[in-house]
Amino acid sequence: MQVPYLMADPSIAKPDHPEEDWKIWTVINPAVWMVPFFFILFIQMWMVHSYALSLPGYGFKDSVRVAAPVAVVAPAPQAE
Repeated sequence: MQVPYLMADPSIAKPDHPEEDWKIWTVINPAVWMVPFFFILFIQMWMVHSYALSLPGYGFKDSVRVAAPVAVVAPAPQAE
């Protein structure tokens, strides 16, 4: 499939997609960019999970039900 391709220099060969998709790895070197990419992905995952676990009804603090304290009432009046 030929993709419309506009270039200023007509002497440059037009790419034939997807047969030449491998050439992106000559620009983006995984040995250099994979660690920063995963670090950014980890930060994003951490932010999403911290937000989701802070919602009411979700998270660790809502999974443990603590017994409600007994209501404190005044003792009944003494009959004389």
